[in-house]
Amino acid sequence: MTEFRLIPPSEYRQYYEVLHEGYQSVKQYPISFDAADTDEAEAKEWLSNHPTYGLYEETVLVSAVSLRMPWGNLPGPSGVPHIGRIVTHPNYKGRGYAKKLFHQLEQEVLIQQLRTPRVTLGTASTHPWLKKMYEQLGFEAFDQVQLPNKQHVTIYFEKNYKGE
Repeated sequence: MTEFRLIPPSEYRQYYEVLHEGYQSVKQYPISFDAADTDEAEAKEWLSNHPTYGLYEETVLVSAVSLRMPWGNLPGPSGVPHIGRIVTHPNYKGRGYAKKLFHQLEQEVLIQQLRTPRVTLGTASTHPWLKKMYEQLGFEAFDQVQLPNKQHVTIYFEKNYKGE
């Protein structure tokens, strides 16, 4: 049985474990995702500042996703919620957890609670499979930017919810 819910700052160790282990695979590419180098203190601070949702199998956090809000200290590029730090612990990859987490985030938070007309996310142009995954989830690329201190070009995607 899986449970979708907001991850409280008190669960930062579980969140850190998923984030740390889940992002290790990107270190083999010329990509600089901040999440790949987050420590426990930063994970706790992140949970205090950004709504982060988890998918739990029993009591174990298996997948997580964060929202960077337009009024927060790290807004996205378009004045709407920005999805970030989508991650699944490697022990649970290939079971559809990230996709299920993403769909629940969309329905329960973005559409029903926030009633946002659209959402954005960004990823490295050089990542071998994320661009295709986001397109399969209904996102469309709208910009490419070389952000300061990043090894990669960031592709920004958006998904519109008008009519849903």
